[in-house]
Amino acid sequence: MKKVILGIIISVAVIMFLTNPSQADYSSWVGKQLKKDQNALIEIGVDLAVVPYVRDQTSRTEGYVFSIYRTKLWNDKEIVAIGMFDSFYINKKNIEKIKAIE
Repeated sequence: MKKVILGIIISVAVIMFLTNPSQADYSSWVGKQLKKDQNALIEIGVDLAVVPYVRDQTSRTEGYVFSIYRTKLWNDKEIVAIGMFDSFYINKKNIEKIKAIE
């Protein structure tokens, strides 16, 4: 029984390690979030201005099986997201900050 549990834990850790998203993935994800339900002009603006800003203002803390992304906004606030399993998780308070960028 202990070997089965240990095998499951190791398998999950390996999967998390292999699906830990990169900083480029994070910048693209933020851009996609901002482009939802927008017109073409805003989508172009997001690609030209916001995505490079996010890329430059984001620091990544590598945890091997997950990453923590901290993006500094121009109003001295910070958005914190956790990346794992090729996805990003952010709390509702931070989503409101992203919407304020628009």
